[in-house]
Amino acid sequence: MANGDIVFYGTAAIGLPILRELQQRRRLALIVTQPDARGGRNRQVITSPVKRFAEENNVSVIQPASLRETGISEIIGRGQPLVAVVVAYGQFIPRALYSLPRFKTVNVHFSLLPAYRGAAPVQRAIENGEEHSGITIFEISGRMDAGDIWAQKEAPILPDDTCAAYQQRLGELAAPFLLDTLEGIVAGRIEKRPQDDAAATLAPPVKKSEGLADWNLPARRLADKLRAFTPWPGLYCRDGSRLIKIINARAGGSTHQASSGTILSLDARVLQVACGQGTVLEIVAIRPEGKKEMSPWQYSLGNRFPARLA
Repeated sequence: MANGDIVFYGTAAIGLPILRELQQRRRLALIVTQPDARGGRNRQVITSPVKRFAEENNVSVIQPASLRETGISEIIGRGQPLVAVVVAYGQFIPRALYSLPRFKTVNVHFSLLPAYRGAAPVQRAIENGEEHSGITIFEISGRMDAGDIWAQKEAPILPDDTCAAYQQRLGELAAPFLLDTLEGIVAGRIEKRPQDDAAATLAPPVKKSEGLADWNLPARRLADKLRAFTPWPGLYCRDGSRLIKIINARAGGSTHQASSGTILSLDARVLQVACGQGTVLEIVAIRPEGKKEMSPWQYSLGNRFPARLA
């Protein structure tokens, strides 16, 4: 492929390793990313990691509020790109655009499709206690994550992996894997294959409310949720009106016959909480609302835990 023949759609930081790989090989023609947004305590302007990459590396970038805006297809089609790549962009790409490049548009999806189609494949895989997931490179079609598959790569989910850690590793793995796959597509060395729709599962977006600990769940399930929802929204509980974020916890080996949420014991190492099916969650580190990270024992020196957490 010649220089400047790839259009990149992306917004989230997970796409940065792929962008760096593309930039090193001098193949980026244009970056398309989401518009700046306002957020934080002072409602300051927040730009996406992908936009910052474009500005730092002098790559042309556009931020359309809608890809159906007049003139977008002319901008993206300028230079007759060979292929477009989508990585965590966050907006539906219409047929008029994904069919534009000579070799169409490929999506780098962080699951082994047809499993976990949707916006949160990494979070849902970890939440469900999966030991393996991976990367799928497929051709975008009119249905969500249902296009023909060009290539897949499996990657183990380690017992201590959080969403952030696993995404970082997938991003690094995806960079050379994508470039090799693109070379194969353009050279005609690989063939795409259809997905088995009957085997498809969904990975809907994570809601903030999902971070509230449900003590009726088994401890293993809560520990998986903590890993899946780190860094956002995290796993948290309430001590009265105060919100306590759980930073580090694990499923313990002991059992109980208490009501779910009951505090079973507290010492300098862990806070043991009764969970569903007689299991126990051992909480090692917390961050109370407005405070720094600390152990449950340190928290108890100035605060009294209730008999049962909500």
